[in-house]
Amino acid sequence: MMRCPGLFKILFDSILNENDKLADPWCMILCNISRQEELVEEVLEEFDRDPQKLNKLVTCFTRIGFNKAGCNLHYIGPTFSNFSQSAKGRSMICDREKLYFQRILPFVEFKDSIIRRGGAVGLLKNVCFDSTQHHWLLSDEVNVLPFILLPLAGPEEFEEEDNEKFPIELQYLSPDKEREDDPDIRKMLLECLLQLCATRSGREYLRLRGTYEILREYHKWEVKQGVECKTTLLACENVVDVLIRTEDEIGQDNLKHMQIPEEVNKQLEKLDLLNDENVPQ
Repeated sequence: MMRCPGLFKILFDSILNENDKLADPWCMILCNISRQEELVEEVLEEFDRDPQKLNKLVTCFTRIGFNKAGCNLHYIGPTFSNFSQSAKGRSMICDREKLYFQRILPFVEFKDSIIRRGGAVGLLKNVCFDSTQHHWLLSDEVNVLPFILLPLAGPEEFEEEDNEKFPIELQYLSPDKEREDDPDIRKMLLECLLQLCATRSGREYLRLRGTYEILREYHKWEVKQGVECKTTLLACENVVDVLIRTEDEIGQDNLKHMQIPEEVNKQLEKLDLLNDENVPQ
């Protein structure tokens, strides 16, 4: 384990100082350190020692222009994603009273920085992989679905009946509405939807709110994006395959509890390997 209390003090003092000219390099260092799972826990211990430190870090990230010395602090975004690799990190960020997650969530559509936007989506994906958070994510307290679907939605017009299904944020979008242009971010958003399909309640929630209809139009658009988006297209099809099936056909409340035959498991592993080879490093 890396024990660097002195380094962490310098690092956080710089990032949390609105007048520090070196805040961006220190953000990158924190991001790099927290990529390693074993080091994430050590960083999180800093927040145990000073509970206000995480609140201050979230404030730095969510208050655009916080740093007055020209630093943008974008790398705090992927740092939050790194924190959420850990169950402890997810618990801290998803604190029901502190509202850290809800404060970070709007940055999934931050157009000015793919680093900041990708970090917010990475955090969202990691939290969605934690099925214990699903009820909370889909509750009015978070209302996560519009944040996932809006970047995948385009300018297509829908029938009145379909529009009435959608969350209000997705109703009657403008003719110039653009989709997320980064395929890796689109893939992460689709993976969020697939995770939310794990339980029957999640699947029914998504169906009732027009998720299939949004993905139907998205799929038509994604097909035209070229071979480099093959894995993103597959991620969309994986979600649609679940949503179009009836619950009788699925026959399982929680898909994560299903026993997968060994032969099928090997095929899935091969598919994952092929997908990984096509993802840009």
